[in-house]
Amino acid sequence: MSDINQQPKVPEGWRASQQPQSTNTPPDSAVDIVIVDDTQLQRLHARENIANYLRRLWERRHFIWAEAKSKSLSSGHGTYLGRAWVLFDPLFRIAVYALVFGLILKVSRGMDNFLGFLMIGVIFFGFFTDGITTGGNLIQRSRNLINSFNFPKVSLAVSLILRQFLDHIVPAAVAIVGAIAFQWEKGVSFSVVGILPIYFLTHLFAFGCICFAARASAFFPDITKILSLVNRALFFTSGIFFTIERFETHPLLTTLVELNPIYQFLMAARTCVMDGVLPSLSVWVYISTWSLAVAVIGFVYFWHAEERYVAVR
Repeated sequence: MSDINQQPKVPEGWRASQQPQSTNTPPDSAVDIVIVDDTQLQRLHARENIANYLRRLWERRHFIWAEAKSKSLSSGHGTYLGRAWVLFDPLFRIAVYALVFGLILKVSRGMDNFLGFLMIGVIFFGFFTDGITTGGNLIQRSRNLINSFNFPKVSLAVSLILRQFLDHIVPAAVAIVGAIAFQWEKGVSFSVVGILPIYFLTHLFAFGCICFAARASAFFPDITKILSLVNRALFFTSGIFFTIERFETHPLLTTLVELNPIYQFLMAARTCVMDGVLPSLSVWVYISTWSLAVAVIGFVYFWHAEERYVAVR
């Protein structure tokens, strides 16, 4: 009888699992909801207004300058002569052009200092072409940096023009010293200091060219081929190896060449170094207006596509 009345032992864990659930558990609808204030959130790589964009650019000025200095004078990297190519490259180019245009084509007829004329033309024209050609595919070359960090993309163009500003000091000095050396009997005039603002305005103009070329080639890569053709056309229409007096019988050609801002830059540099006088006020106004206009319009044109550069492949 005692075996019949004895209750079977039930595992304690089983007993606990069979107990009714507490009715105090809050329903799913009672879970706390966290409200986040998203009024201060911004889209990544979004285009800012010009004022904030310039402020952020100014905040990064030290990095931009350091990056430009670290890459300057590196054109001969990986070669035996190294940085000496900064000096030899313009000298070899001048020698080739002097041979072709001076001795073979006889363009030098009637010119007192053809070599000085050519040196300033070839070297200073190269400052403009460097801006146009290096601006092409600038966004593609900086794709990894753009995808990794959020920064004003125009910093790339600013860093590039600062690097060129430093790289071009030696070639510019070669052109000035060479032009003076080939007319040493005339001496050195104080007007040579006028080359300093011309050098600055030249690179301000080139900065605008970089901005135009960088944005255009980012979304239309074929533009780089067109830019090379533009450079060739400018080479033969900017008075690098000829004077405008050759077109006296063609008034239309004379007017077209005079309207070319690069021609005015080259003639202003020659006036300061070779003629011993400063350019006229109208020339200063002309080249200053062109430099400022190209730089500002190029900057705005580049900024307007700021948020699209991250998608460039």
